[in-house]
Amino acid sequence: MSNITQPTAEQISALIKKHGLSRQEAADLVHVSKFTWNGWVAPADNKMARAMPLAAWELLLIKLGEHAEFGPLP
Repeated sequence: MSNITQPTAEQISALIKKHGLSRQEAADLVHVSKFTWNGWVAPADNKMARAMPLAAWELLLIKLGEHAEFGPLP
């Protein structure tokens, strides 16, 4: 079983910055709108802030080759 934990907005933003992705490109990777993505990276005190579902976080990690269990995709 995976030990993936809930990412913070800062962790999400840092990951997409590390890979040189725009918010739209990152949203496209996990099949959500840019509006939804923006909620995931909004500061906690912003009324638009939403927690990123673990399934979306794990999918993003897998697609970017950052998942500890699955590593890079072929």
